[in-house]
Amino acid sequence: MKSKNISVISAVIITLLLSSLSFAQPPAKPLPPKAQRMQMMQNTQNMHNKQSMKAMHKKLNLTDKQKANFKKLNFAFEKQMIDLKANLQKSVLNLKAIRASDNINRRNVVDAVKKINSNKNAIALATANHRMDMYEILTPEQRKIWKKFRRS
Repeated sequence: MKSKNISVISAVIITLLLSSLSFAQPPAKPLPPKAQRMQMMQNTQNMHNKQSMKAMHKKLNLTDKQKANFKKLNFAFEKQMIDLKANLQKSVLNLKAIRASDNINRRNVVDAVKKINSNKNAIALATANHRMDMYEILTPEQRKIWKKFRRS
């Protein structure tokens, strides 16, 4: 009798385990090696940037007003970057569409590449302006620390 109960319980447990496996989601498709490297680099860069910014802010010994100004500038910059990066992605997609069309035109391709470069330039200018806006908030003593931090 005991062996029958153990057999039934074992069968139920095995059935439950196997049925739960059938409902599991299939494993996600791995990214191509190049995309994996890019994602890993971006994650590392983001982590490094956040850590170094926190360390720099700590060394700068910012006032409450400066911290508030930095926060305000960073939010505005992030909003601006969302739009600029979206424009860049649209331009890249437009170039892909041109290249995928049956009738590829040199002028259209060149114009699309110019648009991509224009969007990249806008991102670079926005970044430079943002950094200068932050730099201008600092006192002369804090600017010396900022410069040392930027060189390393």
